[in-house]
Amino acid sequence: AVPASAGAPAAGAHKNKYTGDKAAAEQGRALYLQYGCSGCHGVGGGGGMAPPITDDQWKFGSDDETLFKLIKGQLPDQTMPRVYAEMPEDDVWKILAYVRSQYAGDPAKVNW
Repeated sequence: AVPASAGAPAAGAHKNKYTGDKAAAEQGRALYLQYGCSGCHGVGGGGGMAPPITDDQWKFGSDDETLFKLIKGQLPDQTMPRVYAEMPEDDVWKILAYVRSQYAGDPAKVNW
């Protein structure tokens, strides 16, 4: 188990309040580009140096808590740049809303 750090959701506690919010997803896309996520995951999320964000293949899991912790650099063995540890929580959730809006994987695997 990964200990929750200050500002991170407790185990199983948080769901993204922006999932399905079109305006938040648009803001999330702007943040995705601003923070340079596209440099590794591609402008449209189709992958590059890092895996795509559009499919249903998730190394650590695809639930909200796991992806939040992944972006914040709180998972062991993850390779996301540690610079995102200081990203405001609201920005993380909006980026995840954008990621969710781009999902093109198996609908049966949706867990958010």
